[in-house]
Amino acid sequence: MYYAAEQRAGIGRRVFAHEITKEAAAREYSVSIQSIVNYVKGYMRQAGIKPIPEAGSPPSEDSPDYPEMTKDQLIAEIMRKDIEVARAKKGMP
Repeated sequence: MYYAAEQRAGIGRRVFAHEITKEAAAREYSVSIQSIVNYVKGYMRQAGIKPIPEAGSPPSEDSPDYPEMTKDQLIAEIMRKDIEVARAKKGMP
């Protein structure tokens, strides 16, 4: 079934606001779940809501540039990371 842009945004808003689940919306409006996901994305774009970055997003700008490091710098960086992991496991700052 075809829905106008305003209707798609309304459907997306309802799902985004948790008024209805994706599955229930797909049944109610006779469209696929992927269409509902696209409606939500469209609503978010229209409303200026930024999506949450995925877990596999690229590293931040402050991450070290490993290919340009010397061997000694790489070893020091690995040791620093190991210390950070050990402190995190112990709950230390």
